[in-house]
Amino acid sequence: MNAAFPKKILIVEDSKLNAQIAADILNKYGYKTEIITSGEETVKKVVNSVQSPDLILMDIELRGTIDGIDTARIIQHHKDIPILFLTANASKEIMEKIKSVSAYGYVLKGVDEYVLISQIEMAFKLYEAKIQIKKREELFHSMFESHDVVMLLIEPESGRIIDANKAACHFYGYSKETMLQMDIEAVVGVSTIDGGQKCSEALKKGCNPCICFQRLANGEERLVEVYSSPVDYQGKTLMHLIIFDITEQWKAKRELEFYKNLFEDSLNEIYIFHPQTLKFIAVNGGAKKNLGYTEEEFKEMTPVDLKPEFTLQSFKELLAPLSKGEQKQIIFNTVHRRKDGSLYPVEVHLELIEFGKEKVYAALVIDITERRTMEKELKERNEILSTIMESAGDAIIMLDDKGKVTFWNPAAERILGYSEEEIIGKDLHMFMIQDMRLYEAYREAFKRFRSTGKGSVVGKTVEMKTRHKNGYEIDVELSLSAVKIKDAWHAIGIIRDISERKRLEELLYHQSITDPLTNIYNRRFFMQMLEQETERVKRNRRPFSLIMFDLDHFKKVNDRFGHAAGDMVLKSVADTVKERIRKTDCFARWGGEEFIILLPETSLNNAVDLAEELRKQISRMELQGIGDVTASFGVTEYRDTDTIDTVLIRVDNMLYEAKGAGRNCVKSCKFDIEGG
Repeated sequence: MNAAFPKKILIVEDSKLNAQIAADILNKYGYKTEIITSGEETVKKVVNSVQSPDLILMDIELRGTIDGIDTARIIQHHKDIPILFLTANASKEIMEKIKSVSAYGYVLKGVDEYVLISQIEMAFKLYEAKIQIKKREELFHSMFESHDVVMLLIEPESGRIIDANKAACHFYGYSKETMLQMDIEAVVGVSTIDGGQKCSEALKKGCNPCICFQRLANGEERLVEVYSSPVDYQGKTLMHLIIFDITEQWKAKRELEFYKNLFEDSLNEIYIFHPQTLKFIAVNGGAKKNLGYTEEEFKEMTPVDLKPEFTLQSFKELLAPLSKGEQKQIIFNTVHRRKDGSLYPVEVHLELIEFGKEKVYAALVIDITERRTMEKELKERNEILSTIMESAGDAIIMLDDKGKVTFWNPAAERILGYSEEEIIGKDLHMFMIQDMRLYEAYREAFKRFRSTGKGSVVGKTVEMKTRHKNGYEIDVELSLSAVKIKDAWHAIGIIRDISERKRLEELLYHQSITDPLTNIYNRRFFMQMLEQETERVKRNRRPFSLIMFDLDHFKKVNDRFGHAAGDMVLKSVADTVKERIRKTDCFARWGGEEFIILLPETSLNNAVDLAEELRKQISRMELQGIGDVTASFGVTEYRDTDTIDTVLIRVDNMLYEAKGAGRNCVKSCKFDIEGG
């Protein structure tokens, strides 16, 4: 210890004798000491003083309204000062209290002076180590935040995003607040470039670098190269990701490969030959495979060698319009001769291509033998198509230009209830639309379709409700297209029954916004509603209020009666509150035994009254075998200067005050209602 600048230790002990004994020991070892006997006086002195003590030696049991634990918690909320607790015993209850605050350990009262000094010196060393770690973390964070390369900090086990730098927010298109609510699965990517696994799984398996597709906020997918490494940050080992966008580089490579493959792998024959000698410069795989010549053989050949009906002179005459610039393309039919002498009909597309000062002829040759075979197969396919339409699971319906039904498959009868005999030749919408006003609107829309083949839903897939023959509504997905037959526009509709899917979607949506235990809203949905309400207040200037409450000593219920009993208490509390609040109020489970209520267009006075009423109802609940349950309430009202964060912090502070005031009470910014 530096004797010129002795460290100051504040001793908080309500026993003046014990305090003086400790002070004498510390003074003996060169420390400067000061004694205070109550938590209230300690808070006042430390929080309001410019010069803080270097360490606080705090008795846990203090006279007054706040004990040593609460005193430490309040001080740590304002200042970072190492606190070492004094206690007469090391019971489990005392240890739990010490763990609840960021303490630097404890010392039993009456220990040898060397033990006391050793513990104090250890606390100073721990504090110095903490300060050094904090400085290193600040340096890393400064580099991390200001770097123009995309960087993320990830919690390895959960995949939660701990931090994202400015470059990351700009790249992904999310605000920092949004990104910190997401996990690696939502941000890092869709899949690896080979599609074999998710990016997050590849990173956890040590893929480094990992090349994968990532989806941005606007829905765009980008290809990135991700480098990962472990880093110690704020007492945790996190995954540090450095991300490079290689989309354009990858696209250029793919484009080059595409054109190469387009030429070489085309099933059609492609030839490039010299404009003077007519010798082949390049021939693709399709030509070599179809004709049976090797690449070396082709280099000594010309198109005339493949086309028995042409001579060199007649072929040059054919090319003349291209060489003179009179035509851009020549298309003609001829026959090709294979190496084995066999002939087959082809359609030839010839062009003269210029690049720089160079010119070459390019020929695309299509074997039309297959085309003729396809024409033969077309009839068979039409028969197959008819069979498919008859056996399809979706309703397939065709209307003529007058709106009359001309085709109605069995699935249409199953889904809509009308038989083919009932509907063919009839106006479909007379059956489907009962409201005459809507029917007339449909008739006007069909007139426009009849003349143009266009409409608001033509070429689209839409979800809608329609009526079954038996009168009940069903949810369907309609895909409508237009086809011109003999100069008249016909409509083809494919209808899929999605009633079960809609039911499941509603169920899934309900599950996504509710807490599974209490069946009230979850925290995520509550935050969405709070954001909407904040925007609404900005428009109509009608403030809302928040109530946050926490069940008192709930851990004791779980410890004593088990988690099943604890769950029953939570559900009972939720049911009690739901029966009292309005439908317009938003009631959610905030976390654990903590709940929150959003009260639109509700003043602070009314919110406090409601909180007090709920407090009483909860305290009067009959919970068989458990006994009374109480809750502490915090209440606040939205202010014009508030953000979502500030109003939540304020209501949380009010709840904290209620607990600090003995629990089972309501605290607000202007009101203080004690439990009865």
